[in-house]
Amino acid sequence: MIRHIIILSISTFLLVSCKKTVQNTTTTPQKTGMQIPVKRRGIDTLSSLSKKQVNDWTEYENLNSYLKQFNNTSPNDALNMAVELNEYIKILKDSLKIEDLKTNSLNARFNVLRNEALRLTDMTRIPAIQPDQVNDQIDKILLVFNSYTQKVNTIYSKKKFDEEIDLDNFFNTNQ
Repeated sequence: MIRHIIILSISTFLLVSCKKTVQNTTTTPQKTGMQIPVKRRGIDTLSSLSKKQVNDWTEYENLNSYLKQFNNTSPNDALNMAVELNEYIKILKDSLKIEDLKTNSLNARFNVLRNEALRLTDMTRIPAIQPDQVNDQIDKILLVFNSYTQKVNTIYSKKKFDEEIDLDNFFNTNQ
């Protein structure tokens, strides 16, 4: 009888000590830095004068619209969109048929934009890339595109100014 009591005690002790405690907690998965969307500075717009001059340049508008998606995006999403961004930029260069915009200064801005976008594409191949590196690269791309847009605005503002002032008549009347 004592033997049965000891076996029963040991088995009860084992059953009680092996009992798993289940906590009923619901945890939301933590987002990594690569998944957190970042709000960025907006895209500059063309002036009304420039819009009239480049209204047929749909490739510029397509790139402009695509870049607006980067205003509030996570580094992961930005890396996923990098290859398509490069395609839009390449198409932009190939589609430039407006003679007023075929200047060295605008071409230089385009080259910088292309290089920065290629750098973002290269980042897709780096496994240990940090979110702040991707965010900095996106900021550079947006900054250079804004510079490109402002240069287009400047070209047309200067052209309008030159048309409004007839320098030949100005210098001839003062003699």
